[in-house]
Amino acid sequence: MARSKPKLPKRRKPRPPHRPAADTRGLAMKIETALSLQKAGNLEQAKQLYCEVLSVDPNHADAWHLLGMTLYSAAAYPSALDCLQKAQGLLGDHPELMGHLALVYHAMGDLQRAHQMLSQLVVVEPDNPDTRNNFGVFLLDLGQLEQAEEQFQQAIRISPDSEHAAMNLANCWVRQNRLHDAEQIYDDLLQRNAGNLDVLGNLGECYRRQCKWEQSLELLQRVVQARPSDLVSKLTLARTLVNLGRLDEAAERFKQLVVEFPHYAKAHHYLGTVLLSMGDVAKAESEIQLALELDPADAHARCSLGFVYIESDRRREAAECFAEAVKQDPRMSGAHGCLLYLMSGDPDIDPRQLFEEHVRWGEVHGNVQPLQRRRNVRDPNRKLRIGYASADFREHAVTAFFEPLLRLRDRSAFEIYCYYESGLGDHVTEQLKTLSDHWRVTLGYSDQQVAQQILDDQIDILVDLAGHTSGNRLPALAYKPAPIQISWLGYPNTTGLKAIDYCLTCDVQNPIGEPTLHTEELIRIPGGSFCFAPPNNAPELSSLPARRNGYVTFGSLHRPFKISSSTHDLWAAALKACPDARLLAFNTRFNEPLKKELISALVQRGIDESRIEVRSVYRGDSYLETYHEIDLGLDATPWAGGTTTMEALWMGIPVVGFYGNNRPSRGTAGIVHHLGKPEWIAKSIDEYASLVGRLAGDLEELEGLRRTLRETTRRTIADQQRFVTELEKAYRQSWKRWCDEQPATAITPVTPGIETASSQASGEICS
Repeated sequence: MARSKPKLPKRRKPRPPHRPAADTRGLAMKIETALSLQKAGNLEQAKQLYCEVLSVDPNHADAWHLLGMTLYSAAAYPSALDCLQKAQGLLGDHPELMGHLALVYHAMGDLQRAHQMLSQLVVVEPDNPDTRNNFGVFLLDLGQLEQAEEQFQQAIRISPDSEHAAMNLANCWVRQNRLHDAEQIYDDLLQRNAGNLDVLGNLGECYRRQCKWEQSLELLQRVVQARPSDLVSKLTLARTLVNLGRLDEAAERFKQLVVEFPHYAKAHHYLGTVLLSMGDVAKAESEIQLALELDPADAHARCSLGFVYIESDRRREAAECFAEAVKQDPRMSGAHGCLLYLMSGDPDIDPRQLFEEHVRWGEVHGNVQPLQRRRNVRDPNRKLRIGYASADFREHAVTAFFEPLLRLRDRSAFEIYCYYESGLGDHVTEQLKTLSDHWRVTLGYSDQQVAQQILDDQIDILVDLAGHTSGNRLPALAYKPAPIQISWLGYPNTTGLKAIDYCLTCDVQNPIGEPTLHTEELIRIPGGSFCFAPPNNAPELSSLPARRNGYVTFGSLHRPFKISSSTHDLWAAALKACPDARLLAFNTRFNEPLKKELISALVQRGIDESRIEVRSVYRGDSYLETYHEIDLGLDATPWAGGTTTMEALWMGIPVVGFYGNNRPSRGTAGIVHHLGKPEWIAKSIDEYASLVGRLAGDLEELEGLRRTLRETTRRTIADQQRFVTELEKAYRQSWKRWCDEQPATAITPVTPGIETASSQASGEICS
């Protein structure tokens, strides 16, 4: 959180003295001392000196003005307003004073009066850099970033040495994600004054956003030590401790801030977020609710409350939070993306309704003018530059599917650029760097800057691997920096963005003839729309646990978010079909409320609690060893399995897939179909129970599958070269269409499809 500061008032020449000159000089010295203390952040001492001056001379206009701004800096806005109004009674409508009054009105929520006053001042004094700067601070606080930037730029043009305007311009760039540009300004200002605590604190926040957490911490500790009353730096320091994983220390600092500043909404907000990270969902909710009571307009706090609700399986309330945040600030593409993410996992959302909300996202956040002057040569046979954009080029599920593309590509035909939206890396990051031809870090650059980099790199085909997941740069892709843009892998739905031409899928997830519900054209890859690189740490296969247990164990390693009410119905039906079977659900994200919710939901559906085990801690050296305790895998709906299904199959665990009514609900169905097991796909709850019952009742078949599934997986869905070859064919086909100046159209092989599912039970559960 960067601090943007108005220019402090200058001392005016004192009025003709009404007392001895010695008294006048003494008051002047106190004012000078107080002003120095105020600039250094020692607000309480400055306040005391101004009060001493006013006890001697109650009509000292400078003292009232400066005391008002001291109280403004301390967030004591009503008292600040009283002081400034007293100064106004003595000075009249002095432009500088009126600018500061406007800032106080803004802080108190009277935006209309503040905007009117500052707009008039700019008209009256267009060449006053302080007026421009103060107006820019006001606009920045309103989130009007481009207008604020213009005011700061104007102030700098009028007064090139204005440190306040330069710092505020950098703060504005931080908000625009131009972190590298902002860092350069901060560095330049520190060259002039290495001890400028405001700049040091803001640079600390700039470092924090770039994941330079140790550097951020060092700077912020210096600022807080030199200026103990610096609330913003204290807050940013605690947030940096969160980033560093030092949660206990961060929580203690936030608690101290809440005691010291009980009415400071952001302190309660961030205390709530760290408590959520520590697993205390109830206290997290309480703190964030209090933050919203103090500042109901804080859309970011509203989103944090949404995440609290997700962690307590209150999905509808979570969706309402994100919807309200988007209503409060329509520019929050991430909050809108979270709403889409939640809707994708909601069984009560109609596919058409889900599609229309994605389209709305594209209309709001993709409504930009495409970049011009692409220099890509329309040669259908030349070597192509392929760009991949992701925030997950590290140890992450995405790399299990992406790494083979780099390793097995036709190097004579494709040159690879990776655009990484992170400042962190690990051994997987280093491996991907060596496999790619060019590596770009996009973190800290604005959407326009990222788009311009892609344009300058002359990328022919850009592939987004994120969709509406964390760290995506879809707003940058809205500028259409590459002639062909493709969505793949990270998100099982449309982006809603017209600038994305194609989406990779398969004929099972998106059958020919069915409405696509995608703004993109579909590329249906034969054999499945992804390949799978088996985990290097996968343990050896084990014997069938049912033989030693005397009962079959159903298992799920799905994230709790995927385990919706319709998944509860599915699992309850499976357990009823096999009265002796048990269920083991494991995921590290299961907190106590989520564990209780899953158990309660199944008990309400007639399953005895003794048959259910929910874990958040794995046994052994790898979470994959959990499969040593599982005989048969269960699917989730309406957001079906992907990586989890692949890993289960690799561990010899058959998974029964549920075929839902849209692409997100057909992930497992597509995988097992291309594995060669279409008979493991159910189209209704009854059929699901029947399939599970049949497999669970044949231990010999389960034993045979446990021995052979790994090799079957290797030959089919883990046939990496097969997938890479098919994808490169699709790249070349789409490129040829562009070279021929033809519009993007679906690229589809002729293969049999599958009937659409019904989620309604039509009879008794099979046993």
